[in-house]
Amino acid sequence: MRLNPYLSFDGQCETAFKFYERCLRGNILLLVKYGDSPLAGQTPTQWHQRVPDATFSWGEQILQGADALPETYRKPQRILGNAKY
Repeated sequence: MRLNPYLSFDGQCETAFKFYERCLRGNILLLVKYGDSPLAGQTPTQWHQRVPDATFSWGEQILQGADALPETYRKPQRILGNAKY
């Protein structure tokens, strides 16, 4: 089975993907920053270093991710049954 996880970050997408590249010895196939995209003129300058789209591969596996917009990011949560931890 092949999974294609998509991760959401709070401004650390580029750092995380470079870490995965180094540790897993894979390849970053795509890493676009808002400031380098066609959306640059429509986004606040403080977002220009954030990543709206990134793709990483190692072997047959693909990992995708992006920096969430500041107002939509939620910290990861662990939920078991009806209880939150």
